[in-house]
Amino acid sequence: MIYTFTANPSLDKLYILNRLSIGQYNRGQVVQYDPGGKGINVSRCLKELGDESIITGFFGGSTGNFLIDNLQAQGFEVDPIRIEGENRSNITLIENFNGQMTKFNEFGPTASIKAMDLLLEKVENRTKKGDVWVLSGSILPGLPNGFYAILIKKIHACGGLAFLDASGMWLIYGYQAIPFLIRINRSEAETVIGKKLISKEDVFNEIKKFQKKGLAISVISLDAEGAVFADKTTTLEVTAPNVAAKTVVGAGDAMMAMIVHGYLHEWPFEKIAKWGVAAGSASVMKDGTSIAEFELIQTLVEKVDLKEVS
Repeated sequence: MIYTFTANPSLDKLYILNRLSIGQYNRGQVVQYDPGGKGINVSRCLKELGDESIITGFFGGSTGNFLIDNLQAQGFEVDPIRIEGENRSNITLIENFNGQMTKFNEFGPTASIKAMDLLLEKVENRTKKGDVWVLSGSILPGLPNGFYAILIKKIHACGGLAFLDASGMWLIYGYQAIPFLIRINRSEAETVIGKKLISKEDVFNEIKKFQKKGLAISVISLDAEGAVFADKTTTLEVTAPNVAAKTVVGAGDAMMAMIVHGYLHEWPFEKIAKWGVAAGSASVMKDGTSIAEFELIQTLVEKVDLKEVS
C-alpha cells in the first residue's frame, strides 16, 4: 500500500485576473478549487497513473472538513489526524496579461506533540512490510525539527519504506535518519551538504555521497534542465525536454508519484528516471494545480535524454 502524508494540507485556489496592480484594487475570478499540499498532490498524480493510495495528515476546522469531504468525493481513502485550528488556504494567481504566476501561501495552524504521537501510532498500526510512505512538504508550527526523522525511523522499524521530499531543518534531520528515497531540488541539496552546487559535476559528486550514506535512491532535481538520479550502483544524468512551462507548482510531486509508481511496478532504474522527469515536465505544462494526464507524460518520455555518469 502507498500512504501519502501531508503535515500541512491546504485549500488551493486558482485565481485569474488580467493584470496584477500592486497597491491597488484588483478584480478577478477563482476558477478552480483543489485540495492541496504536497502529499495530496502525489496522491492525485498516483490516481492518474492507476495507483491507489491512502491520504493522511493533520486536518483541522471547517477547511479540514471540506478537504476531507472533497477528497472522499473524488474516490480517495482519507485517514485523517484531527487537530485544533484551521487548515490553510493558498492562492495561485495567474495574470492573463503576461502569464506570470504569483503564489500566496498561509503558514497553517499549530500542531501538538499529541498529534505527532497519534501519527506514530497510526504508522505502527497500519504499516506492512514493503508499504511506501511518501513524506512531503512543510511541517506545522509546534512540531520538532526532527519530526520527519522520528517518522522515518518508525516507518522503517515497521517494515515500510520512507520516501522524503522536504526542505530546511526538516530535511536536514530527515536526511540523517536515512530514508529509503530522497527527492529534492538543487537548493535543498545545498542545505543538506552546506555548500553551493555550482556545476553539474558538483551535483554528481555530492549525490554519490548520498549513496555512501546508505540511501537506496536519491534524486536531485535541476528544474528545467532535468534531474540527477542515483541508486546504490548507478548515477544517471537525465535531461528534460524543452516544453512551454505555465507553472512549476506540483512538478516535484508529479515526479515523486511517477518514481513511486515505477518502483512498485519493479521498473528498471533507467525507466523510472526517464518517466520521472517526463512526469515533472508534463506537470509544468498544466495550468495552476491541474494534474498532467498519463497520455501527455507518455508523449514526452521519448524526448527525455539519459546517460550514465561514470
